[in-house]
Order: sequence, then C-alpha cells, then structure tokens
Amino acid sequence: MFGYIICNRHKLTEDEWRRYQSVYCGLCHSLKKRYGSVERLGLNYDMTFLALYLEAMYEEPQEHYETRCLLHPCSPKSIACSKYIDYAADMTVLMAYYNSLDDWQDERKCIKGLYSKLLQKDIEGLRETYPRQCAGVLNSIQRLQNHEKSPDATPDHLMQDAGEMLQELFVYQEDFWSDKHRRFGYELGRFIYLMDATMDYDKDRKKQNYNPLVNMDKKPEEMEELLAMTMGNASAIFEKLPILQDVNILRNILYGGVWLPFYAKFTGKDKRNDQ
Repeated sequence: MFGYIICNRHKLTEDEWRRYQSVYCGLCHSLKKRYGSVERLGLNYDMTFLALYLEAMYEEPQEHYETRCLLHPCSPKSIACSKYIDYAADMTVLMAYYNSLDDWQDERKCIKGLYSKLLQKDIEGLRETYPRQCAGVLNSIQRLQNHEKSPDATPDHLMQDAGEMLQELFVYQEDFWSDKHRRFGYELGRFIYLMDATMDYDKDRKKQNYNPLVNMDKKPEEMEELLAMTMGNASAIFEKLPILQDVNILRNILYGGVWLPFYAKFTGKDKRNDQ
C-alpha cells in the first residue's frame, strides 16, 4: 500500500535533489546498520518523506558522510544521519512486517509470507520501544481486515482505518505539535489508501480482491477530484506547521510528486514538468 509519496525529480533543483537523495540513502544505511540487509528490502519513499518531515519540523543538527555501496560503486553517495532517519528506519521495518503479513494472509503470497517471517525477529524489540506506534498500526490493520469482510462497512470506514494506521507514525514524541502531526498523518494515510485502490483497481477486479471503488461505483479515472480533496486536507494542515527547512522538497512531494503515478496511468500524459 506504499510507494506513492514520491518527489517530482524534474521540479527539484540539483541541490534539493542531492538533499533528497542523501536522506533516502541515509534511510537505507540506517536500515542496514540497525537491522541488516534483509530489512533494506522494505526501503521506500514514503518513509523518506517521514524522515524529511520530522527533520524539517524539529531542525536538529544533522551529520553527513560519503560512502559507496553495491548499487552505486562508481561514485560516493552523501549519507544523511539523524535520530529522525533512524526513527523512519524503525517505522519502515514495522510497516514492512505488517504489510507483508497482511499480503500473506489475504492472498497467500509466498514471498510476502517468507519476508514477514524474516522480519518477525525485529518486531518484539519495536513493540518494546514504540508501544504506541505498534499498537496503532496493528489495531488499524485488524479493523481494516474486518471491514473488508463486512457487508456493512463503507469505503469511509476503510479510509478511516488507513488514516489511523499512519497517524501514530507521524508522532515522534508527544508535544505541542502532536495533534497536528496525527491529523496530517491521518489525512496522508487516507490518500495513500485511496490512491492504492485507484491504481490497483484492474488487478483487484481480476483477482476478486476487495476494492472500495467498486462500492463507490467509481472508475479509477474518475477519482482525481476525491483524491485532490483528501490530499488538500493534508496539505492544509502542513501549511499551518512552522516548517522552513526543506519546505520546497516537501511541497514538491505533496503538490506534485504524489500525482505522477495517477497522471501517467490514467491520462497518458507526462506531468513531470507541470507539477
């Protein structure tokens, strides 16, 4: 259900792109340092956004170093380090475990089942360190699964479950801004769920998997207005936060990058230079 909170590379300056890449690479290296190579398979841009968001919000000192990796052996990469990147790495493993487990239970995908077993060793430690986040994710996934099987559940119920699944991840610590972080994460989770349903509509119909668009009597190409409304709610909350650091990168993602998959698939147009 993840992979939609991406940037529009073509609308970032070179400095902004290098900064974005340094956090993405930092997240990858944090996963390896804190867990191992298997956990790096869960690396995604959504959690890169989480790291950028928290770093921008709290503006604590960051460290950088350069290194080479197997995927980029010819040129050194700048690696950003911070406690928020480490936190995003922990949340990456948490979400990768529950998403893989959910895919295994729903569709019996063997690879997902194996991956969830490999990550299981990490979950006990995460539950001890982040009881609030772990309980929020687990409870929301369980409600989501129950609602998908219930004839009385509406798409709003499932969107709410998805929002509540993500909202606790955006609260690094309880403070003055916690409520706004929860509301932002909640709206972002609703958008991700709806975008995922839109992009997977044909596949879900073919496999007879649950998809809320069927209940809404909507075709995927008709979802732009509703998606825009949901992302608009998230963006309105974002604009009220005292964020200056990396604000152009974050806005690039919220106002442009998140739309790239939709436009590429349903309009046949390359919107990279328009967003």
